Formats: sequence, C-alpha cells, structure tokens
Amino acid sequence: MGDLKVYINRLNREGLNLLIIKDNKRLYESKRGGMAPLLEAINLLGLQTLVGTTVIDKIVGKAAALLISYFKASDVYTRLLSRSAIEVLKKHGIRYRSERVVENIRKKDDTNICPFEKMVLEIEDPKEGYEKLRRELTRQRNC
Repeated sequence: MGDLKVYINRLNREGLNLLIIKDNKRLYESKRGGMAPLLEAINLLGLQTLVGTTVIDKIVGKAAALLISYFKASDVYTRLLSRSAIEVLKKHGIRYRSERVVENIRKKDDTNICPFEKMVLEIEDPKEGYEKLRRELTRQRNC
C-alpha cells in the first residue's frame, strides 16, 4: 500500500472527492460527493476495469464500502472511515488506510446518520447494496 498522506494531499490539491487509479493511471475522478461518483464509475468503466483498483475517497462509510467491494478494488485510502465500512472491506479482502475512524458517517449538519448509510444498514451483499443505491439515485434524479 502507498502513503495515505500522499493520496489525501493529492485529493486536496486537485479539489477532488474521489480518485480511482490502476497501475498508476487515473481511471476516474470526481469533485462531487455522495454515492453518485462511485456509481457513475461503475456504469462508465464497468466492473472488469475496476477490479484491482486503488480508491482514494474523502469519506468511506458502509454504502461506499459495499460499492467498492462490488467492483473488487484492492486498496482504499480515505480521510474518514466508519467501523461498518471496515467490516465490509475486511470481509472482502480490501486493504484500507484512513486518517480517522468513526462509528457512523453522519449528515453534514450532524443531526443523524447519513441517509445512504441508513439505506444499507441491514445489507451485507455488495451486489444487493449496489442495486439498492443505484435504484435510489435513479429515483432521486427522476423527482
């Protein structure tokens, strides 16, 4: 695994929330937050391309961990990682490094758990998590 600080500094320097690399090549990047960028990466690049990638994301909760496990990344670097995300990543053999570990990912106003985290609380299967998150984001776009 590489150096956490180097990867996080790269996100900050480039104003990114998500960066996906493979063999030192940039496959995908996004300045947007939430689950949409990870879902977009899956849809644009396909599962085969994303296998064995390194994911650098500012925040990784259980929802993100399920998506990352769905496409079988090899490494995750993040500033903020939830305990439930750690369980998912460990279960799927994905290495991780984080600056900080928290019990749950919370909403920006800190009033409650993140809605995406709530959505996948009872989900353990990455494919099921992907399907549920994809459906929800599609529904939100159509409102």
